[in-house]
Amino acid sequence: MKIFKKLVLLFSLAICLIGCDNKENKEDKFVISGQVTGFPNGTKFYLRNLATNSTFDSTIVKNNTFKFEGVLESPPEQIWLNTTVGEKFIYTNLLMGNDRISVKGDISDFPWNVDIAGSKTQEDFNYARSITKKYDIERDSLVQDFLKLSPEKRLIVRDSVWKKIGKIDSILQVLRIDYIKSHPDTYTSIIELGYLKNELPKDTIQKFFDSYNTEIKQSKYAIIVEIYLRENIVKVGDKFYDFEGINQKEEQLLFSNIRGEYTLLDFTAAYCGPCIKAADELVEISKMYSDSLKIVSFSQDPKKDVWLKSLERDKVTWNSIWDGKGRYSEISIKYGVRGIPTFVLINPDGIIIDKWTGYNAGSIIKKLEKHKILGFRTGVESDKN
Repeated sequence: MKIFKKLVLLFSLAICLIGCDNKENKEDKFVISGQVTGFPNGTKFYLRNLATNSTFDSTIVKNNTFKFEGVLESPPEQIWLNTTVGEKFIYTNLLMGNDRISVKGDISDFPWNVDIAGSKTQEDFNYARSITKKYDIERDSLVQDFLKLSPEKRLIVRDSVWKKIGKIDSILQVLRIDYIKSHPDTYTSIIELGYLKNELPKDTIQKFFDSYNTEIKQSKYAIIVEIYLRENIVKVGDKFYDFEGINQKEEQLLFSNIRGEYTLLDFTAAYCGPCIKAADELVEISKMYSDSLKIVSFSQDPKKDVWLKSLERDKVTWNSIWDGKGRYSEISIKYGVRGIPTFVLINPDGIIIDKWTGYNAGSIIKKLEKHKILGFRTGVESDKN
C-alpha cells in the first residue's frame, strides 16, 4: 500500500512538472513561423513595435520560409511584420503576446489576406479586422491612388476624394463601435476604444469601459481610456497642464519652471519620420528666436538610451523631457496627443493658443508667424515674410 501511495505521489509530481514546464515554455518567448511565396530568397522581414515605433527584430526568407524568435516585454503588442520588395513596402499587422504564430500567404496577399493564426489574441484581432476589411481596402486604394497623382491633379480631385474617404470613415466608425460593444473581453476592443475615445461622448465611453473584465482594465491599453475618463483633456483656450520628468542632463524638471514667454511644446519620438524631419526646423527656430520662444520637447520613447541617442542625432540643445512611459504617458494623454509630432503653442499667460499634428517643411515657422511670435520681444522679423 505504501509503495502504491509513493507511485501515485511520484506520478502526480511528474504531471505537475510537465504541466508547469509546458506553461513556462509557452509563455517564455514568441515564435513566428512564416510560409510565404513570391518573395525572393534573401528578402529581409522586420518586426516593428507600433507602441515604440521601433524595429526590434529581423530575419531572412529562405526557400519560402522565415522564422522569428524572441521575447516581448509587455505583451500583447501591436506589431508590423514588414519588408520591401523592389520599391514596394509590404506589411501586415499582428497583435500578439509570447505565443506561437503562423503566417501563410503569397506576396499578393499582403496586407489584407494573409492567413495569421496561433493565439486567441491574434484571432480576436483577425475577426475585428475581417469586419472592416472591405472598407479598409477601399479606403487604402483611394488614398494610394490620390498620392500617385501630380500636385496639380491632387488639387483638382482633392475635395471629391476626401468626401468619399469621409463616407468610408463614417461606416468604419459604426462597425468599430459595434465591435467594441459586443466584445468587452478582447484586447482589440480596448485598443479600438482608445482610438475612438475622442469621437464619442464620455458617458458612452464610460459605459463601454465598465463592461471590460479585470484583465483588460488593468492592461496598458486601458490606461489611455481610463485617464481620458478621469481627466479633462486640455484644448486650445485652456491653461497648460503642468508635468514633470527628467531632461537629458538627468535633472528632474517641472514644465512650469522651464517654459518661456511663448513656449512650443513638441511631442516627439526617436523613430518618428516626420519628427526627424522637423528637427532641423526646430534647431533653426531655437538658434534664431530663443528670445521670442522657448522650445520644450516631450519624448514618447519608452527606452532611455533610444531617447538620448535621438537627441544627439537631432542636435537638440533645448530641454527634452522624458518619463519612460512611452505613448501611454499620462502627459501625452492629457494633451490629447493622437499622433506625432504634435505641437502645442502656449502664450505668456499660460494659455494654449494653438495645437496641431504633423509636419511639412516650413510648417512650424508658418504657424509661429501666424501668431506673430517670432522676434516678438526684440522686434526681429522673420526672413520668411
